[in-house]
Amino acid sequence: YTCLVQACLHNRRLDMALSLHDTMVADAGCAVDEKFYAVLARGCLQMRQPLKAVEVVRAAYQLHGHKLAPSARRDGRAVGVEAKALEEFAAKLQAGGREEQEAWAKLSGDLEKSCGVRVSAECWQGGSRDSWQGRPAAGGRSRGAY
Repeated sequence: YTCLVQACLHNRRLDMALSLHDTMVADAGCAVDEKFYAVLARGCLQMRQPLKAVEVVRAAYQLHGHKLAPSARRDGRAVGVEAKALEEFAAKLQAGGREEQEAWAKLSGDLEKSCGVRVSAECWQGGSRDSWQGRPAAGGRSRGAY
């Protein structure tokens, strides 16, 4: 599915890529991964749809506030987004307008509170892959490296 989504995005068919997401996550036997969500979020940004990219990241971490189909995964675990893609995502939203900056501020707070994922200010300025870190979530289990 990741290759199909890339093909849709290459052909500027964001609607079809998002529809493929919904089809894929509805199938309990089909596993989405952090690469899949990274490709989809980057595609939204490339098509100048940063708020749609916020929805994709929210879906990847199973946070409220998105309109994408919920995952049918049996284990109920959030997949997340590749760390490098999350850094790029943060940088683009921070460099955007007020609406994008506010969306990032809310999303980053939700990521830290709900998932233990923290993207530090250094990555917003082009820092390294190590500039984000996860902390143990409720129950003591680390969930930060999705």
